[in-house]
Amino acid sequence: MLGIHGAYWVWPLAATVVWTATLLGLLLWWIIDDHHKTYMIGEATVVFISDVGAAHRGLFIPGTALTFIFYTITLFTERWLRHLRRIPGVLHKKERWADIVAVAFGTVGGLALLLLSIFNAFDYSTAHWILTAVFVVCVAISAVCQTLEVMWLERDHVERKHLRRNAIWKICIVSVAIAFAIVFGVTYGICSGGNDNVAPTKKCNGVQSLAAATEWFIAFIYDVYLFTFILDLWPATKTYGHKFNPELIEADRKNMLKGRLTPPEPAHIAPNHFNGDSLREGQVGMRQV
Repeated sequence: MLGIHGAYWVWPLAATVVWTATLLGLLLWWIIDDHHKTYMIGEATVVFISDVGAAHRGLFIPGTALTFIFYTITLFTERWLRHLRRIPGVLHKKERWADIVAVAFGTVGGLALLLLSIFNAFDYSTAHWILTAVFVVCVAISAVCQTLEVMWLERDHVERKHLRRNAIWKICIVSVAIAFAIVFGVTYGICSGGNDNVAPTKKCNGVQSLAAATEWFIAFIYDVYLFTFILDLWPATKTYGHKFNPELIEADRKNMLKGRLTPPEPAHIAPNHFNGDSLREGQVGMRQV
């Protein structure tokens, strides 16, 4: 049963697989079936994900919906497992609040991802790009808070080496994503507001193509970020217990939850040395193997 109940990493895995399948499906659909065409006269040589998604809503909407569902479940699962001490838990208020903010903004960002696919770039251009901005900003804030939380946890749980590894991964991913988001914002803004019924100039075609390529790259970086939650939740496969227990907090403070925890074997008590005070009703024991 431990293997079943500890497999919480399936939620971020599902989010990663679905988002990867959605992106690859749209990209290959545009390249192979649509012969990398532009859907509107004013588009550049490289089209935005939003344009391909608007042309193939049958894939884009279900893909974003499932990603939103699995991503949101992942965020709440991570928060709950830290509360239960199934994975290294927070020991300070700043870590708890960072996690709460990450969950809140991540959920809003995921919802914006779903809504931007519904309000597509062709029929609801203004609403679509506003929702796109909300998605990018909210997920960025969530990712920064997640990164800070793991960095602080690594300082509190010095023996948990995976926290340092996860923190480094998240720092690299978030830094690259923010850098390319700035590039996207600048390149998109240079030639924005043009007439969709007029072909872009050679300069704007190059700039818009760069912006579109950057958008695709950022989308795949988000995929890698989703994968890091698998590393966050994996330690739950090695811990025992499904209820909040104060003794787990103390064990967590002492970095004693790094192995598989199993119910203790019955203690052997010699008949001549029986002491009734040594048995406390409701006491929970653990042994580490």
